Amino acid sequence: MTFLLRKATPAALNTEVPLLKRRLSTLRATTVVALAAVLAAAIAVTPSLAGSPFLTNKTAAHLYVSNKKATTLYLKKKAAGNTFVKKAEAPLTPVVGIAAGTAVFGSTATTPGYIPTAFTSFGMPGTGSAVITFSGNATCTAEKPTADLACPIQILVDGQTTGKVNFAPVTASSPAPVPLTQTVMQTTVLQKGGHTVAVQYAGAKNVAFALKGWNLAVQAYPQRPEAPEASKEPQSGPTGRNPDPGSGFRPVGGVLPDRAGGSAARSGLEEAQWPRSWKRPGR
Repeated sequence: MTFLLRKATPAALNTEVPLLKRRLSTLRATTVVALAAVLAAAIAVTPSLAGSPFLTNKTAAHLYVSNKKATTLYLKKKAAGNTFVKKAEAPLTPVVGIAAGTAVFGSTATTPGYIPTAFTSFGMPGTGSAVITFSGNATCTAEKPTADLACPIQILVDGQTTGKVNFAPVTASSPAPVPLTQTVMQTTVLQKGGHTVAVQYAGAKNVAFALKGWNLAVQAYPQRPEAPEASKEPQSGPTGRNPDPGSGFRPVGGVLPDRAGGSAARSGLEEAQWPRSWKRPGR
């Protein structure tokens, strides 16, 4: 017996299955790794897959507003219409044109001449009023100043003058006067389109004009064109009165009713005056 057991021991050791030495195939291992990577990416991008798809009241309060609070933050369509103006009905944006200069300008001319760079151009999206303002530090001197002497300027809109305006009163040339700030303001109406506003020294006799620093500003307020009203056509048809027999109007049923509800026979019309389209009452 002992001999037999000794002989069986090596055979028993050889019957063990080497499970640890078994390995997965390369294709199967690659598939498992790829599925794991896809699942991890899906969980990272969509956290709701990993957790509950529902929100708690505390979380929802941070993301949304209640209906009661929304009524205080937002306006209903009717309330918004009473508070705000539709964009199509809102007034157009005001237009501004400006220019300025610091170079000294002097003239003793008796005819008009442009003040260098004293102009501005702009566009009007609609017809509207405009306010033109020109101001500067000026002197107007004469050897023998009198009350009827002054230094005038004129403002031109698209080349058309708005008229001469005395810009600075005359003073004695000696001693040398100190420049004083003078301002001229005019209003006009400008049509839709481009415009240019310029300033000229209008010229005068026996005076010397000097301008030391100036500025030109135009403020325009275009308006939207009014929508044309729908034409109301006069209503045609019976008006409740007896029509003129010669008008060609045919009453309903061929019988002309009068105001009393009777027929044309009792309306004072002779049968000879009836149009052919009428028929004799009772026939």
